[in-house]
Amino acid sequence: MTALIRYDAARRALAAAHRVDEVKAIRDKAEAVRVYAKQAGDFALQNQAAEIRIRAERRAGELLVDMQTSGERHAKERGRPTKVSSPTTLPKLGITRDQSSKWQRLAGMIDDATFDAAVALAKEKDGELTTAGLLRAIRETLTPSQIIIEPDINLVAAELTRDIESQGRKAKLETVVRLRSRLNPTVRKRLILALKNSTDNSTQYQVQLAKDFEDYPTNGKAFQRVIRERMAKEVDPLLAAKEALAKDFTNASVREISLADARNVIVANEWLGNLGSAEHSWGLFFGDYLAGCVCFGSTAGTKVRSSVCGAEYADKVVTLVRGCCEHWSHPHSASYLITQACKLMSHKTGAHVFIAYADPRAGEIGVVYQAVGWLFCGLTSPTEKFRRPDGKVYDARNVHLLTRDRRFGKLRYKRSRAEQKQLLISEGCEFFKDDQRKLRYVGIYGDRRTKRILRAALRWETLPYPKRETSGEERVPTIDVDPVPKAFAASV
Repeated sequence: MTALIRYDAARRALAAAHRVDEVKAIRDKAEAVRVYAKQAGDFALQNQAAEIRIRAERRAGELLVDMQTSGERHAKERGRPTKVSSPTTLPKLGITRDQSSKWQRLAGMIDDATFDAAVALAKEKDGELTTAGLLRAIRETLTPSQIIIEPDINLVAAELTRDIESQGRKAKLETVVRLRSRLNPTVRKRLILALKNSTDNSTQYQVQLAKDFEDYPTNGKAFQRVIRERMAKEVDPLLAAKEALAKDFTNASVREISLADARNVIVANEWLGNLGSAEHSWGLFFGDYLAGCVCFGSTAGTKVRSSVCGAEYADKVVTLVRGCCEHWSHPHSASYLITQACKLMSHKTGAHVFIAYADPRAGEIGVVYQAVGWLFCGLTSPTEKFRRPDGKVYDARNVHLLTRDRRFGKLRYKRSRAEQKQLLISEGCEFFKDDQRKLRYVGIYGDRRTKRILRAALRWETLPYPKRETSGEERVPTIDVDPVPKAFAASV
């Protein structure tokens, strides 16, 4: 009850606050309470504090926008601060540029009612309320699910994996073990029994899952083709109706779908089994049945967009990060979906240059991008990665994210990248060069003039399309995973 009273008081204080320093003080106190509650294992208090912190950040963003409009703080003109009388700068407010940018973006995304709905959705889906989870919920709230799909078993398995590997769960166990002398004997006994049963059950399930496991065969076939062939053997009472609608594109439509609906399809069919950096997703429907989807987002690395057609057109570049089609869909579904989705993305976001990658480890050479007339721009460069002691692999670009700690609005430590890398090595991390290079494709969409300008500005070298080698098992070419006639490709 006390925590609830404090929560309500904090909400009222935020509503009454009209100065950034007041709001920031509430935000910092809420973050301190959240950290304490997480260490103490008080999940309800942790979520309440997280919600107050996020609401305070949004309120601070609103006030920062108002201050810039009224001239109370430095505005920017062509990247440089304009001179105004008696400005209130971010350092004086105790706010970093990164915080200011994020908070203003959070304030401008949605209205209050939609924000409240997104907070409720994030709590319902993720349990633990985080800023990242809230942003996902905001995107799903703005793009509500247009279809009702039963959660795919692959999605259930992926969520179960995250639950098993949860750092929050591990942190709670470590806290309980450290403070075990304070435990009620009854509670401690129940926890010991629960852990024992969990271990026994996990071993049993692991044996059953491993018994008939078959990994992706490296026989020259693309990963998604293997998945389609496997799924074609599964019983589906609606298969006849789906195939009848997918005989041609008369009943086809491409429209935006929520990331939740896209995840249901991507996790089941895609090589990487996740949405990556997806921000927008478009689905191909035959009637009311979702036959495939493509997702667009950002590419790793801050200079990739500028490197395609130059910094002048960097804002026109977006990456096709994920895509797949169901086994029952039309043979040309992938080509049709990519073409229509890119055009729709171009109208919605102003993007005209699309990047996509084909991963040879998944048996991909980019046949579908060749079919729709995209340009082949060679291979990506080898990247540095590091492997943590638990076996997880991360891109070495993430090292930079660990060199600063700005929690509570204060720079707590600052290291050079070399120092942070050495620290990770001392903790058992292994750095290595990943020489598995991906094939890189570029598609340009828009009117004739736009395409002509962007094609002339393209800085990446264009090369002849790569061809798939003959499969050793089948002794026949396996390149035709998406057989599109030349006339169709030429019309794109």
